Amino acid sequence: MKIYIDSKMVKRNGKIGNILKWISFGLLGIGVLMLFSQDEMLANQMYTMLYFIAMIVAIFLSSISNYLNSRFGKSPRPDELLDKALKGLDDKHSIYHYKLSIPHLLVGPSSLWVLIPTFVDGNITYDAKKKRWTQKGSSFVNRFFSREAFPNPQKDLEIYKKDLEKFLQKKGLNVDLPMKAAVILMNKKSVVVESDQNNFDDKLIIPYDKIKDRLRKSGKEIEPLPLNIISAIDEIQEK
Repeated sequence: MKIYIDSKMVKRNGKIGNILKWISFGLLGIGVLMLFSQDEMLANQMYTMLYFIAMIVAIFLSSISNYLNSRFGKSPRPDELLDKALKGLDDKHSIYHYKLSIPHLLVGPSSLWVLIPTFVDGNITYDAKKKRWTQKGSSFVNRFFSREAFPNPQKDLEIYKKDLEKFLQKKGLNVDLPMKAAVILMNKKSVVVESDQNNFDDKLIIPYDKIKDRLRKSGKEIEPLPLNIISAIDEIQEK
């Protein structure tokens, strides 16, 4: 499998996430020190307001930092885990990390897959009324520290498909792409609750360790992609 990644963007976002982490720690430290001056806080309204502002900003920056560090921080990053899970696919397959508006796009001889990694845990079920997947039973630690919502593959697929079709239109290709989406469960504590209502041809919710076999199987079920589409997408690597 060929791997293409925007390394500069990964390094840049990793640095930003690390900087924001230390800034949030600093603000939290200032907040703790301010708590030791309770008499002054009670006597000075401005002092109290500054304390709450520092705490709110610290929590906000911490949330952004957690998001960036979970994707662009220390190894193994999501892109590295996906590469490992898909190791063994032949060179007819190419994966593009952060080269497009689609963070992770797998291009095969007969399929285009939007890969959406998530680290949420708990039970994953399909809500037929809301027409989306929901997450229940997540651990307190994961909810508090990551604050990551479960992806909406239907919405993501529609957005990414339009973006890629616009990209191809600029190259003179007006096509209706046979694109699919797969939410990859990176957390071993995630469990998909199977039912007759969550079977979709173009959307998968699948554990990390089963992704390669499932994508191989799906590739045999559909017609090959036109070569001009594959060639146009392949030009992304030159950017």
